[in-house]
Amino acid sequence: MVTLKDVANRAGVSLSTAGAALRGESIVKTTTKELILQAARELGYSTNLPARYLKKGRTGAIAVMIPRILQPYYARLAYAIDAEASRHGLRTIIQQTGYTSMSEESALHRINSMPCDGLILNMSNVDADHLHTMIGNHPTVLLNYHADPPLFDNVASPIASSATTAFGYLRGRGYRRVAIIGGQRIDRFEPDLQAQKTHTHYVMQALESTGLGSPGDFVYCSWSVDGGLDAARVLCTPAAESADRHGTEGAGDTGIPTGGPQPVGDTGRTVEAGTTPPLRERLVDRYDAFYCMNDLIAYGLIRGLRDAGIRVPDDKAVFGNDGIQDPDYMVPRLSTVAVDYDDMARKAVAMLIERINDPSLERAPRREVAECHLVIGESA
Repeated sequence: MVTLKDVANRAGVSLSTAGAALRGESIVKTTTKELILQAARELGYSTNLPARYLKKGRTGAIAVMIPRILQPYYARLAYAIDAEASRHGLRTIIQQTGYTSMSEESALHRINSMPCDGLILNMSNVDADHLHTMIGNHPTVLLNYHADPPLFDNVASPIASSATTAFGYLRGRGYRRVAIIGGQRIDRFEPDLQAQKTHTHYVMQALESTGLGSPGDFVYCSWSVDGGLDAARVLCTPAAESADRHGTEGAGDTGIPTGGPQPVGDTGRTVEAGTTPPLRERLVDRYDAFYCMNDLIAYGLIRGLRDAGIRVPDDKAVFGNDGIQDPDYMVPRLSTVAVDYDDMARKAVAMLIERINDPSLERAPRREVAECHLVIGESA
């Protein structure tokens, strides 16, 4: 039977160092830890997790709560967290919360009845005070929770840096007018409403600061492939037909907000809010590029534009956000800013383990931001 001593001898380290590395303790250098883990794999060594955690009064499990496992962003994130937790000898319990405050609270009640040592939560619809009451002193890390100051350790998506990167790239490519597809809609049934508000704020800020548009340059839609298809139909429907379908009060539903003059095409002419733009004008003709709030919208938009006879990138450019899958499988390959899911997982798991190992830790909750990187495809 392979023992811990055999692993230590194979790796050339002390018994205590080998034990600390296999327990996932942060005192061991990364290079040394990898050496020890490799030795354990080669020898076929496995720790007696139930015995170890029973001795410490722990379960060796953490709960990961996400809105929907089939949504690619959350699937990628859950996968990365599970892989990172496994590196530290922890098991993960994945729970879906849904997209409403009621469903999130229900999921949190369920998870509180399960034996686990800590929580990693992506919850956006439970107010901060109520969330604090429900979680109590349980070791917890939140994902994409935007309460300020943070009540718990928090790892956020790089929404500010990704917006800056995206619009800097679009401006550098020479695009002159950009519309945001998927801008926030005030709808209590819309997923991750608070996160969408924050994301929209940074995107609008980047749009204006680069001179590529104004807050009126966006089309509402759900953050899905179907949302992208719907946005394409709105963009490619002549204005007169759109007015007939939606009525004069339907402008807000089609993404053209009321409340001020709206630019028409590239002529510099304006039309007062509430009036009908020139006959047969299409919104799509006002822009040379479209920034989508996530990649799913971009996929739907590209398809919808193609169905309307508009080629990407020959006629119009489309840019995504979040990097949910390898763009090489798309035609055209999608240009996007990809979240570093592994980095997000490392930061979340490290903060959670710190809280688990030291329940009396009194430092203030810390917020970290995941990394991101530009992916240059063919769509923009």
